[in-house]
Amino acid sequence: MLCMRKFAVVVALLFGVFAADTVAQAMFPQPFTADMSMKTKNGEQITGKYYVGTNKMRMDMNTHGQNVSNIVDPATKTSYMIMHSQKMYMEMHAGQQPMMQRGPKMPDLKSFDPNNPCANDPNVTCKNEGSDTVNGRSADKWVFTDKKNGEVTTAWIDKKLHFPVRTLTSDGSQMDLTNIQEGAPPASTFDIPAGYRKFDMGAMMGGHMPQQ
Repeated sequence: MLCMRKFAVVVALLFGVFAADTVAQAMFPQPFTADMSMKTKNGEQITGKYYVGTNKMRMDMNTHGQNVSNIVDPATKTSYMIMHSQKMYMEMHAGQQPMMQRGPKMPDLKSFDPNNPCANDPNVTCKNEGSDTVNGRSADKWVFTDKKNGEVTTAWIDKKLHFPVRTLTSDGSQMDLTNIQEGAPPASTFDIPAGYRKFDMGAMMGGHMPQQ
């Protein structure tokens, strides 16, 4: 049986960085597959895989000893968190909030306008600090500043994919994409594995734990 606290942390982390409403209104990136590494503000290291298809996204993560995946379907504004050890998944719709603290704030999972990446966000200013090569990709370095709270996020946006290959936030969180392979992954990548059962988050918060 998985410890309640650890299980809750995994749920909050994954839904916090990869929820359905994050990409529901976004322009979709060019399809690709990449290795992902993330460092949270607390210094925790998380590794995984990133898949961007023609109309869906998936992130695989290994965190707190658990292998979990999250699949986002912007067309239906739905995300699915898959817990492989338990052979279960949870479903969440845009606008829903997890019944717990969300995970570390990460950048919007979307394609950016290469000439003005904050054009559609009146609450953010952005400054181009030139070109750079990051994780083997040609990228433009942009510094985003939130007008409301002054938080600064630096993103190196791939010139071809128009997607960040490195993001660094003012709290010290960082995410990198490496070993990028252009092209859409197989459609089956975005399917919930056969035999996995749907799990109710409300039941978990009521103390009914998933079984291994």
